[in-house]
Amino acid sequence: MLDRPLVRRLAVVVLAALVPPVAASAESDVPWPANEQLLRRAREGAIRKLKQPGCLLLLEEFQDQSGRTLAANLAGWDLTAVDYLQTTPFLDGSLHSLCRNGRAAFVSVPGRRPVFVCPSFTREAETNRWVAENLVIHEMLHTLGLGENPPSSRYITARVGQRCR
Repeated sequence: MLDRPLVRRLAVVVLAALVPPVAASAESDVPWPANEQLLRRAREGAIRKLKQPGCLLLLEEFQDQSGRTLAANLAGWDLTAVDYLQTTPFLDGSLHSLCRNGRAAFVSVPGRRPVFVCPSFTREAETNRWVAENLVIHEMLHTLGLGENPPSSRYITARVGQRCR
């Protein structure tokens, strides 16, 4: 019997590997007009949080699969965390299979950009601005190489919430 969650995760990895790295500015990468303002607001809130030293400790706390800290991975970009997030493309993920099930706010692949924005992000951002900001940081951590399971998605988001107030 197939492990469907595993098959889905593998499909995301394969699809993301086919997407070439993209450079975009914060103005040019909004996913679609329906939630452009909500995404911009969540991103701006995440940037405010990343300016706090306690929030930046996440980059030392978490490691990629090879054991490198996310801070070390960020250093390879020669950008601050704020600059990195500002230049990370957030693209329309509405057609992405993991977005269509309605449970994911974003889809990303560890160590890869861009982040795909799911329609459910709109509901989350309208309901809880603080959580939406934390989810943006959560996805940034993935783009810097943080995998999932372990640590669980809930654990990652909880740590972001504890460190980034």
